[in-house]
Amino acid sequence: MKPSLLTQQIAIVLAASLLATACSKEQPAAPSAPLVEQRAADPAPTPTDEFRGSFAPGGVAATYRATFSDRQIQTLEETRKATSQTGTYEFRGARLMKYRGAALGSNDDIELEFDLQGKVLVARAGDKEVSAEEITAIRDRAQSLRSHAVAQHAVQGHDRN
Repeated sequence: MKPSLLTQQIAIVLAASLLATACSKEQPAAPSAPLVEQRAADPAPTPTDEFRGSFAPGGVAATYRATFSDRQIQTLEETRKATSQTGTYEFRGARLMKYRGAALGSNDDIELEFDLQGKVLVARAGDKEVSAEEITAIRDRAQSLRSHAVAQHAVQGHDRN
């Protein structure tokens, strides 16, 4: 079976173009700009911003500073107005993960840590255990403060647009 005339012509044109490319001594010019900009290839930094507010959950007035990253609350630091006691809450999404600061029912400094399911991993006030009532009070306060901060932050963000 003989190749058709068209097939032979295509083969000749292809061979000629390959030969011309191979014999060319002229190097192609380097592009003046990179084909892919480095900043486009790098992951974008996650924007972080703060919101400051005040609220009185359970009748205990406080000022707070909430830190947001990628529109999710990360931390909330509160200062209770009447006593100047402080506390720091760490969140993952809506879940309280850690609390460090003043107890609500005593003058103790406490530390609480939870797993992703809400199980208490650490609950200590110095060398003693934190009561179940105190843990519940801290969780309730954390959720109240968090809800307030998220709502106020969303309104502030909406006002900026």
